[in-house]
Amino acid sequence: MDTRELLTFVTVSETLSYPKAAERLQYAPSTLFKHIQQLESELDTQLIVREGRTLRLTTAGERFLPIAQDMLSEYRTAMGLKEEKTETLTIGGCEMNIGNSLIDLLMRFADAHPQIRLNMMTAPNASVPEMVREGQADMGFFYSTGRKHHDLQVVRLYREPAFLVASRQNPLANAKGLHYEDLGGMEFVYPHDTCCFVTMLIPELVRRKITLKRVSYLGGMQLVVDQARRNGAVTLAPKCALRRFEETYGLVRLDMLEEPFCAWETILLGNHAKAPAVQALLDFSMREAKQIVKDNLLEAGEGAQED
Repeated sequence: MDTRELLTFVTVSETLSYPKAAERLQYAPSTLFKHIQQLESELDTQLIVREGRTLRLTTAGERFLPIAQDMLSEYRTAMGLKEEKTETLTIGGCEMNIGNSLIDLLMRFADAHPQIRLNMMTAPNASVPEMVREGQADMGFFYSTGRKHHDLQVVRLYREPAFLVASRQNPLANAKGLHYEDLGGMEFVYPHDTCCFVTMLIPELVRRKITLKRVSYLGGMQLVVDQARRNGAVTLAPKCALRRFEETYGLVRLDMLEEPFCAWETILLGNHAKAPAVQALLDFSMREAKQIVKDNLLEAGEGAQED
């Protein structure tokens, strides 16, 4: 019996997901599927079955799991190997959020929990609920305007505004007391058109009959930043990302008199998300959110809610 097949079976049993197991073991999902097929052929019984979008162990699989774990442990002992204690936690979120607003929080978490390896899975903000619902991510960070998300637990951390930003060379960068009308003729760029901040801003400009030179959705932050630097385009940055936008990207907040649009920074969890790593990041984020609220004068969230 191949130890790779045993390790695959144990890992798939723990994650109940071929993609997550593949990420942890650094194999292709198709390779893991073949490992399971070979193991089932050797044992002449089915160990894992698929029910809808999820996997589950059969009765035979449940009986074999502790046996496989013991066999792997004995193998490691015999070979003088140290058992791997790390756990992979897959986090879903848009690049603006987990790659900018929350990057410092996630780095502090990684420093505090070296046994947990973070795997960032970026997608448009609107796609994050489905990522969590389908099990592609263990948990998601999501900008929400209050829409219900069935079958997901929603944890509100704080209410965050988003501000217009531009390069220091943009003529609006040094102006004071700007109105939306001052954006007339400017180019606006952003990663995705489904972000809740964009779906509030652009209709408001249309309502006021403000004509932009061009609106472009470029898919990634680096392209957005390049357009802002080269073409003088404006974009949006959540408040918690402003320092990073200035220090890393060289983009500064415009002095707008208009009230900014706001959304809730939330964590999305599946109803059965009980993994220790998930709970560790949830608890850490809720503690950190208190300091973020204090430092940025934000409205505090209301904790966990069932939507």
